[in-house]
Amino acid sequence: KANELFKDGKKEDFVVWDAKTNQPQPLPYPFNDALDPVLDGEFSYNGQTYKTGFRLLKERAEPWTLEKAGETCWLKPEKIEEAIKIYAEGPGGISLGVATDQNPNSVQAAMGAVILNALMGYVEKPGTLMNRNPLAVPPKNSLVSRCERLLPPGQLAKRLGGVEFKGLLSWDAAQPTRIQEAIMTGKPYPIKVWLERSGNKLGVVGDAGSWAEATKHVDFIVHMFNYPTSFSMYADMLLPTTEWLETDFLAESLNTVWARQAVVHTWETRHETVIWSKILKRCGELGHEVCRKSFDPEFMGADLPQWDSMDQILDLKLKPLGITFAELKKKGFIQAMPYDKWNSYYVYKKINPKTGLPVGFGTASKKLELYADRFITMGRTGAPYAQQKLDPVEKDYDPLPYFLEPYESPNREIAKEYPLVMTNGRLPMYHHSTLRNIPYLREIYPVPEVWINPETAAKYGIQQGDWTWIESKRGKTQGKARLTEGINPGVLYMERFWFPEKLSSDTHGWKEANVNVLSKNTAPFNDMVGTYTLRGYQVRISKADKGPEGVWTKPEQFKVWMPSPSDNTPKIEG
Repeated sequence: KANELFKDGKKEDFVVWDAKTNQPQPLPYPFNDALDPVLDGEFSYNGQTYKTGFRLLKERAEPWTLEKAGETCWLKPEKIEEAIKIYAEGPGGISLGVATDQNPNSVQAAMGAVILNALMGYVEKPGTLMNRNPLAVPPKNSLVSRCERLLPPGQLAKRLGGVEFKGLLSWDAAQPTRIQEAIMTGKPYPIKVWLERSGNKLGVVGDAGSWAEATKHVDFIVHMFNYPTSFSMYADMLLPTTEWLETDFLAESLNTVWARQAVVHTWETRHETVIWSKILKRCGELGHEVCRKSFDPEFMGADLPQWDSMDQILDLKLKPLGITFAELKKKGFIQAMPYDKWNSYYVYKKINPKTGLPVGFGTASKKLELYADRFITMGRTGAPYAQQKLDPVEKDYDPLPYFLEPYESPNREIAKEYPLVMTNGRLPMYHHSTLRNIPYLREIYPVPEVWINPETAAKYGIQQGDWTWIESKRGKTQGKARLTEGINPGVLYMERFWFPEKLSSDTHGWKEANVNVLSKNTAPFNDMVGTYTLRGYQVRISKADKGPEGVWTKPEQFKVWMPSPSDNTPKIEG
C-alpha cells in the first residue's frame, strides 16, 4: 500500500512499478494515465525486493504443466488441452459446486476458478458466469452483521473454530470437528444441548460413527424434522416440522418473485423457522436480555426483528416491493424491477454518484484482484465479517491458490492397504439424506450402489449386482456393485444412504450401507473455512456373501409406506 512505502501515501492506494520512471508509484483508483505499470516483474527498492502480484501468480502456476496436471489428476494431457481450448473460445466460465467443497482444497478451487475467469475477461458481460444482477428481494442486512451485533463483547471469539477458520464468519457458522471435540472433551467449554434441524445427520457428516458416539456426551438432544430418521433415535425430544412443500415461500428467479403456495398441510406440525422464533421469544420472556431485544423493532432498526408467524416474515421480506404475500398469491408472481435496471452487465464500470468514479469491485483496490491480499487481512482481523476484535490466525491465509495433496492418497503409504480412492455425490431421485422412505423412489433406487470400473471389479472378483464390503481406516459398510466404465479404474463412487425400515433395529439404519461411515472429519482442514475430507480418501473393496440383513429391496416391500385414505374420507359419487 502507498502509506507503507511513502510518507504522504494514502492507505487506499496500491503501489505499482512504473516503467517510465523505473520507480514504484502509487496508483490512485481507478487509474493514472501518466503511469506505465509493469504487470509481470521483480524489482529492488530501498534494499528490498518486491514482486508484482501477477509474477507471484505466474510462479505459483508455473510447475503445473499439462503433463504435471495430467499425472496428478489421472487425465491425459491432450484432453486437458482440448478442454482449455473449449474454455478459451468463450464467453463462459468455470462453475464449481459441492464436489470441490468437500475436501481441504475447497477455497483454493474457488480461487482458481475466479482467477481463470478473470484472466479470460469472463466478468460481467453477456454469456459469462461472473455477473452481479441485483436480487429481486434484497436483504436488509446480512445475517452475520445482525447476529454479531447481538453478541456480548468477546463472545464472537468463543465460537468454535471461528477464530482459526475466519472464513466461516461469512456464514455465521462454527466448524463441525471443533464442535465434536468440545462435546467429547468439554474443552474449551462443554456442549450439553443439541438442537438439530437437518434430516439424518448420520447420513451426511464425516466419520458418522464418531458422531453417534458424541451423542452420548450430550445431556439433551432435540430433533426438528418432518419424519423420524436415524438421528431421531438418539434424540430426547422430537419436534415435527412441516415438509418444505407444505409451506408458503418466496421463490426468486431472473427478476421475478413467485409465491410458492403450500400444498395440503397434514398432521400437527410447525414451520421450523417459527419454532426457532418461539424458543427465542420464550427465552426473552424468562429474562434473556438479547433474546428480548431481538423482538424489539426499534432496537433492531434496519435489521429484521424476530417473527411470530411465517406470514409476518414473508410480508417483511416483500415490504421493499410494496406488496404482501397474500397479494402476491393472487397475482402468482411479479417482476421485481424494470428489466434495464435488473439486467446489469459491466457493473464495475458504473459511476458512483458520491465519488464520480466507477464503483469497481468489492475489494480493497476496487479492482478484480488476482492476488487476494484481503485473505491476509481476514486472517489477521476477521474483516470484513467481524466487528469484534479477534486474535490473528497462527499463519496468514495464502492469497493465491495452491494444491494440497490429500492426507490419504495413492501417493502415500496408506495406499498399500487401501488402494482405491473413494468419492461420492448426489443422485437425482434423492436430496442429501432425505426421501429414502418414499416408496416410488426406493423402487427406482432401493439400495446404494458402489460404482466400480469393470477392470477393477475383475481384479477383486466382483461381478455386476454383487454385494460388496467397502472399508476405510474409520469403518466398514456395504454397497451393491454397479460396473461402469464411467469410473476411473482407481476410483470408487458410492452414495450416502440409510434405511428407514430399520429405524427400530440396533443400527437404526445408518450403518449398513452409508459412505459416510468411511469418510474423514479430522485434519487437515481447509485453512480458511475448515472443510474436511468427504471425498478423496483411501478405501478397499471385497466381495460379500450377502447384503445387509433386513433392508428392503423389492417393490412390494415398500407398499406399507403408500398413503391410504382415512375412514372419514367422503365418498365421491359418479
